[in-house]
Amino acid sequence: LGLASSSSAASTKKKAENDGPWVVVCPFPSLEKLILSDCNINSSGVQSLADIILGPGEENKNNSGQRSKGMYLGISSNPIGAEGCGVLSQLCSIPGKGSMLSHLYLSQCSIGDEGIKLLSSAAVSNACTGLAVLDIAENSITKVGAKSFAESLVESYPDLVELKVAKNELGEEGVISLMGALVTRKDTNTDDDEPAGGKKNLSLQNLDLSCTNCGVKGAKAALTSGGLTTLRLFNNRLGTDGFNALSLLLRGGHPSIENLDLGGNDAGEDAVVALLKAIAEEAGESKLAVLEIGGNKFGDEAMAALEELKRVWPLLDVAHDKPVQDAEELLEEGLEELKE
Repeated sequence: LGLASSSSAASTKKKAENDGPWVVVCPFPSLEKLILSDCNINSSGVQSLADIILGPGEENKNNSGQRSKGMYLGISSNPIGAEGCGVLSQLCSIPGKGSMLSHLYLSQCSIGDEGIKLLSSAAVSNACTGLAVLDIAENSITKVGAKSFAESLVESYPDLVELKVAKNELGEEGVISLMGALVTRKDTNTDDDEPAGGKKNLSLQNLDLSCTNCGVKGAKAALTSGGLTTLRLFNNRLGTDGFNALSLLLRGGHPSIENLDLGGNDAGEDAVVALLKAIAEEAGESKLAVLEIGGNKFGDEAMAALEELKRVWPLLDVAHDKPVQDAEELLEEGLEELKE
């Protein structure tokens, strides 16, 4: 990439309007979006990049040539490791300023628990104000890293709207830790749900928990959210027992979630029917607009339950597999065709 080793080497010079001395300014002050995915950037490269983005030092912090907030940075699929997260904290947790980045995409960067701990620790010291989207999917993060991030999520990410932690083995404990940092539904809230001081993150709306092995307890914790509008629980092996458990939390729909992805969980048709019937109950206002249940068994009984659901919630969009007949029905139809 040819990234300069220091900000001064990459910066340009600009003469002050009052004919004063020449000063070093940020080389790309208007840059809003930078995507460097899959470029084999390591932690040293991230440091060079951070130097360029930050521009000159503290003595020029009020220079009109400095970069404004709100930059989109995509560096997914690069081996930056945990050390790279320590560098990125220079961009996300600036003392007294918050984050220079509005979007940070870090999927497949091998950051692990240590990397997320570094980001979380920096955020606790200096809140990531202004960071709206964070993608840390597929980074070998476990329940240990999830717990550390959850502790910082309560107060250190006041503007975070979207969080992607898919394809990390968080397990039930990790997901429950994350959900403990978020506001809960009034109809499921208990005194035990409240963290110390009763503080919770109120900004997060979109959460991707796909392929996190969240378990039934983790999925139930996710559905107790009172602030999320989009929740993805795709491919978590919830099965029939999971769908039956979630049905109890989806009676009459959901008070805040608009888009719910339960696809790829291999639930039996009876459980799919139970879930659809639960949503069809008229139990107050529901925000649910899109329901994804593909990758779960869907036959004639499920189709009948869906038709009943559509009579109650006609605007609800349900994505599902094509109905599959059982083997006996298929055999009977085949025999009838042979007779004809």
